[in-house]
Amino acid sequence: MRFFIIVTIIFACSSCTSLNQAKDNSVELGKTIWGSSTRALEAARDKAITRTYDKSYWDCVRSTKAVVDKKKWVIFKKDEHKGYMVLMGVKGCVDTTEIGVFFVELSDSKTRIEISSLSSNAKRKVAQGLFHGLDITFGILPPDPVQPVDTTTDKNTTTSKL
Repeated sequence: MRFFIIVTIIFACSSCTSLNQAKDNSVELGKTIWGSSTRALEAARDKAITRTYDKSYWDCVRSTKAVVDKKKWVIFKKDEHKGYMVLMGVKGCVDTTEIGVFFVELSDSKTRIEISSLSSNAKRKVAQGLFHGLDITFGILPPDPVQPVDTTTDKNTTTSKL
């Protein structure tokens, strides 16, 4: 009896409309429960912040990873073949806020990058940081100037001569 009830609940929650979609929906339900579903981020892509680069798909993916590492953001989930990565740990946002980075190959030498999130603040911060980093990587912008190190000595510090 318990088995029948559990199976009924799973099918009801998966909202399967046909046998072909039943597997996909039950997998998505499992991902949602587990916390690794990208459904909400994909749905928010219509309001994504986008930028198109005259670079190949793989150049954009590799360069994005490099910028993410430099910014010390966390790649929570990624699937390079499906064309996305989910970021977390963006400074100034709740640590668990998910930000989706989607890669759309327009041609062999042109890729659109879309940044989506349910948090407009997180989406804006990641878009600003990622696109700035990619612009530098791809030579569109010059590198950021290096911050000078303060080399002045403290007047209260005494040194002894031997």
